Amino acid sequence: MSQKSSLYRTVEILKMLNEGKKLCVTTLAYTYAVSDRTIRRDFELIKELFGDFMSKEGDCYLAYKKILLEDVLTATDLMTLANIVNLFNITHKASLISDKTQALINKSMNVYDFKSRPFENLQNTDILKKLEHAIRFNKIVELTYQTEINRSSRIFCPYKILFLKENFYLVGINITHQHQFEFLRISLIQNVADSSKTFHKEQSINTFIDTIQTPWAIISQPNITVKIRVSKKIRRFFILKKYLPSQEVVKTYENGDIAVQYKISSYNEIEELIIKWLPYIKILSPENLIQKIKKQLHFKLKAFDDSFEFVKQK
Repeated sequence: MSQKSSLYRTVEILKMLNEGKKLCVTTLAYTYAVSDRTIRRDFELIKELFGDFMSKEGDCYLAYKKILLEDVLTATDLMTLANIVNLFNITHKASLISDKTQALINKSMNVYDFKSRPFENLQNTDILKKLEHAIRFNKIVELTYQTEINRSSRIFCPYKILFLKENFYLVGINITHQHQFEFLRISLIQNVADSSKTFHKEQSINTFIDTIQTPWAIISQPNITVKIRVSKKIRRFFILKKYLPSQEVVKTYENGDIAVQYKISSYNEIEELIIKWLPYIKILSPENLIQKIKKQLHFKLKAFDDSFEFVKQK
């Protein structure tokens, strides 16, 4: 028996279904060292993604047709799959990805070339597997966290792994520090140990995690509504892309400008976006955000001037 990630397990289940094998929940749970409930969720996810192609006999499943990935996956789906495969080095394990699926990925790569990649070099898959296992079974873990400044230990309740701003984060509650909600960069986690204790996941925290837009989100903070006016010269970028999930176009002006609205929990979530698009956007509200951005720009300009003085002195 071995504990593999949900990705490994789901791909293997798909492969066995495509081979015409009859799969029973209890047997799979024993094979992968997980609960029956986890395997049932795997089948529910497979059905949700690929449609109704399985028949169910008691607690066993059998595919009555093969999954034609090319018919159901879009180009974006294929690239996502390709990135996940590359990230976890799944292609080195022949039992996980069939030759046909790998050929499909390779075929899509001949047409598309996505330059954006996860920032971290996540080579320690053992830590990822331990975290995934802890999240799945609500296990409290003891972990070591190494930042540029210090090294610290935490007793941590892990809720979920998030991919934000091209980085992977573990989010949950730090029991060691007054039950504070934290974002931890996975690339900075040095060690993970199962404490054998479990915790109950709070629905309010799950709800907050579902609404997280950036690593600067703050739990238990009322939403701040930010409204900006976007020049018609750049409005196409905001129409074609949501820079935050809460982005909403609320008005179109006669001259072609648009008003865009965001719901955030901290000004830090939107400062970078606003500064990036100046001078083609204008903050409509709230007023104190305008003052905060002005201070930020003043600080950056001063630092810019100071850097020139530093060069002259050298």
